[in-house]
Amino acid sequence: MTPHLNVNTGRPHGLRQAALKTSGAMRRMVPVLALLAGGFLAGCQADGDALSNTVKNTDIKAPSSDVEESFGETGAEITLLIPKGASGIYEGEARDIRDGAALGTGEVGNGQVFVKVIDVGSGPAAVASAVSAAKARNSALLVSFAPQATAAAVAAIPSAERPPLINLGAPVPTATGNVYNFVSDETDSAAEGARTAVAGGHKKVFVFATTELTAMGEAEISNAVRAGGGTYLGSARYALSDASAADAVAKSKAQMQGADTVVVLGKSVIVTTVAGAIKAAGFNNITLVGTSGWPQQSYTSPSVQGALIAMVDPEGASMISERYQRHYRRPLTANAAYGYDAVAIASGIIRTKDAKALTAENLTSKTGFRGITGLFRLNASGGVERKLSLFTLTGGKPNLFVAAPKAF
Repeated sequence: MTPHLNVNTGRPHGLRQAALKTSGAMRRMVPVLALLAGGFLAGCQADGDALSNTVKNTDIKAPSSDVEESFGETGAEITLLIPKGASGIYEGEARDIRDGAALGTGEVGNGQVFVKVIDVGSGPAAVASAVSAAKARNSALLVSFAPQATAAAVAAIPSAERPPLINLGAPVPTATGNVYNFVSDETDSAAEGARTAVAGGHKKVFVFATTELTAMGEAEISNAVRAGGGTYLGSARYALSDASAADAVAKSKAQMQGADTVVVLGKSVIVTTVAGAIKAAGFNNITLVGTSGWPQQSYTSPSVQGALIAMVDPEGASMISERYQRHYRRPLTANAAYGYDAVAIASGIIRTKDAKALTAENLTSKTGFRGITGLFRLNASGGVERKLSLFTLTGGKPNLFVAAPKAF
């Protein structure tokens, strides 16, 4: 099932929301840091000037989270709205976001920004006063990571009454304007993988997914197929068991007749059962498309060798992973990388212009930004578009097939 594609990558979207790992070959920190210093978050201005010119190797020591926290001392405020856990401290994903933002403040803030951390653990009721206080302090940007209802309450505040909002949690409505959902998911990865297969001549696509795939998510994939001139043959759902996965494939044989591409979504090793059942059913001459959500444990299964996966090249994360591990005594995660990039967006614009330049026009620059989470740009509808690299699973690991484009 190794793809032989005439690849035209089109306009990719997506980012894996899972641990970002670093290979030994990527830990060449001195040349990598030199590259980052010259080009991090390039492209806010129409002329494409880099927004970051230096990278500090500053140790960041997070203060105890049982007090009000801030990182950095000077510059414009970035207000980070995250919930404390039941124990009264920042835990899990919220802690990763906080620590990624703290590292970004030290490395790319250049004294132009500082991060003030505000607890919104009490839910939507805490939002109005927190945002009002941030505006009174002339905060330049809100960054939220909170339960969807809490983040939606922030987004519902009219844009004239709050700073711009970058949301790092589940998507929220963006009708009030200047709200940007920054996190991509495996649906975006699946859509880009399917788009690539279609562009390479594999035009008849069938999809297997867990019940997590929403109607909107399926529409994103089917629209990507049809936009490229392909045929969307339909989808089947499977539960998280080997029996359910095999049964879903058995019941889909008729729909799959004529398919030359099968996309398999899932965040568990059951994806290998789906792939194995497809092969056992006699569908051997197809392109198998995986997603950035596939767990790394699945990569070694013979059933998925040759699968095509669109995802962010982990080399960007390798630029900070060693320092994150050293400062916080745990591996870098995607959430931490998102926190880092949210700070870098703001500091880059402020450094080249000023704190008042965090406008919708500058945040949605068509040139985009290059960060730890790859090349991306925010759009006026409140979403994010990312350029992805294409990998094939061979030898039990992802190997670069086609590098992400260097620009939009």
